[in-house]
Amino acid sequence: MRPCHIVAAALLVLAPAAQAQGVSTDPSLAPAGDYRADKAHTRVIWQVSHLGTSLYTGWFKTFDIALSFDPNAPEKSALTATVDPASVFTLDPVFDAKIAGPEFFDAAKYPEMTFVSTSATRTGEASGTIAGDLTFHGVTRPVTFDVVFRGGMMSPLGDVYVLGFRATAVIRRSEFGAGAYVDLGVGDEVTLTIEGELDQKPS
Repeated sequence: MRPCHIVAAALLVLAPAAQAQGVSTDPSLAPAGDYRADKAHTRVIWQVSHLGTSLYTGWFKTFDIALSFDPNAPEKSALTATVDPASVFTLDPVFDAKIAGPEFFDAAKYPEMTFVSTSATRTGEASGTIAGDLTFHGVTRPVTFDVVFRGGMMSPLGDVYVLGFRATAVIRRSEFGAGAYVDLGVGDEVTLTIEGELDQKPS
């Protein structure tokens, strides 16, 4: 192998480590304060079994997530999320309208989905749970998200601190009055996933 190729190979191996150098999964190192979703780098995703043959996946285009973060006591942090159910997106505009319509989300009647945290529990160095109230289709029920803290860092693109996380929960849509076609093989259990980046708001 030529020397230049050796150097190039070494750079490729070291690049991921260099890129991750500024990221810390220790939440105590993150600044306290209020954070909001970076919507360009956040996705609110849902998945449901379709006839048992596939895991159908969609997401929402219009949402907001706000976090009040306490690095010294992460379990005291508070999170709220809002979603516009009419913004459901499946890559099929006709099907989007059907899901947003009266059979499923009934977004015209229930124009907002919300989650408001009530408690948080740390389960590991970079993991925890966030329990709260989910309001969907006019029904409010307790839901718990499992959370993995992906890390925080000062953004290389601006003077702002960024927190990254993944949160997942499973709900039964029939418990929220949205059980259409469960008897025909469309899954009742829906997995909700938030892949999020939150930017610290200026004080």
